[in-house]
Amino acid sequence: MVDQLREEILLGVLAPGTKLSQVRIAERFGVSRIPVRDALQLLAAEGLVNPTSGSTALVTGMSVPELQEIYEMREAIEPVATHLAVPNVGRAEILQMRQELETMSVSNNARTWLAANADFHATVYKRANRPRMIDTVEQLRKLADRYLHLHLEVIGNTEHLHAEHTAILAAVEDGDAALAASLTREHLATSHDFILKYLLESAAAEPELLAALHKTRR
Repeated sequence: MVDQLREEILLGVLAPGTKLSQVRIAERFGVSRIPVRDALQLLAAEGLVNPTSGSTALVTGMSVPELQEIYEMREAIEPVATHLAVPNVGRAEILQMRQELETMSVSNNARTWLAANADFHATVYKRANRPRMIDTVEQLRKLADRYLHLHLEVIGNTEHLHAEHTAILAAVEDGDAALAASLTREHLATSHDFILKYLLESAAAEPELLAALHKTRR
């Protein structure tokens, strides 16, 4: 249930501002309210919903400030994780990364692509042996997936993603921790710029949308 709700939020099926009722969700999935409450608490911890009462929650909005904060934090943390991890990456991780890269290159499904993308990067990060850092990276990635889905499904121009992933893989294979870290930072910055430019350009012709995008997340 929680996986289904998370996916619907990430893919925009449950749009920002949608009210989620424990009673209605329980009826939908044929469960009691207790697992629904627990699911909403987990989604709230991930920043995807905001509890409004004891029995309801709202899907959180997407905004320019949130986008910038998420990507600024990712650009600070993930290159460090990469630099620490590369010396510990072995053949098994390289093969896994190649498999995920192949999945991304042939998939036309956003859900499949996002999962492969997450696994591609996590395969490296986990070798950093920094569990708290990796937990933070994973939480930020989950928040970023809504914006990355926008990049994939609405903005387009995703050819650079494959080239960037290929370059990161090559650096990891070569054991070049500094280069892999630098390429990871550039990879994140490029997506950040693509999404930010789209949000600002789309909002420029719609003053109400522009105002909404500049509000802090509630």
